[in-house]
Amino acid sequence: MQAARVVGVRSQTTNQEGFNTHFVKRSPLIVTGMENMYIDERMLDEIEGGSSYCFHVYEQQHPEVVLGRSRDEEKDVHIERVRMDRVPVLRRIGGGGTVLLAPGVIVISVAGKSSLPFHLREHMNAVNLAVIRSLQALGVRDLSIRGISDIAIGDSKILGSSLYRRKDTVLYQGSLLLNPDLSLVEYYLKHPEMEPDYRRGRSHREFLTSLWKEGYRIPKAGVVQALNETFLQGAPWETRHGFSPHLS
Repeated sequence: MQAARVVGVRSQTTNQEGFNTHFVKRSPLIVTGMENMYIDERMLDEIEGGSSYCFHVYEQQHPEVVLGRSRDEEKDVHIERVRMDRVPVLRRIGGGGTVLLAPGVIVISVAGKSSLPFHLREHMNAVNLAVIRSLQALGVRDLSIRGISDIAIGDSKILGSSLYRRKDTVLYQGSLLLNPDLSLVEYYLKHPEMEPDYRRGRSHREFLTSLWKEGYRIPKAGVVQALNETFLQGAPWETRHGFSPHLS
């Protein structure tokens, strides 16, 4: 397998084309959702152009609502509030529900080739397990995969994710709640039409948590570094001995 390619981690010495062997772009740790969507598209182009795997981890800078591919803005968003506050409403290429990206949210994108691209849930959970291992190494406890592709601490959600497939290329997109203002989620987003069983009708404020709210006051740079180190080991849906057991 080719070396993992990393986008937007930190400035490093680059070659004449502007990239080193890990595809580290000269960009800040903090970008916008619109910029990230451009990077996600570029990652897919990189994969289809011959790269085997790349990823991107960053902290969101400004509030932005991101709709899943098939979600309805009027059903999911308090439109008058986002318009009044000039909060952009974007649409990602992947499925899943509508989310609010804001400062304190760590956004994770992972793209790569897979010979089992139709196993969407298994790919999401393979990446989520890699995220769990990264957080456990930082001392976070009581983590589990809940619903279709959430990560929870106990009974409260700290990460949601989605997956997009294009031929034999898969793109994982996830948002990890480090220390955002969770009241903004309820202010801008309506209660979802569909919800996982473990939510049990709870409001956004009751259902969501963050690492800092749970007492894990880990610096942003520490979380980003831990995730980067994990993803540099290779595509989470593969192992050195073949496919991840989550795809078997």
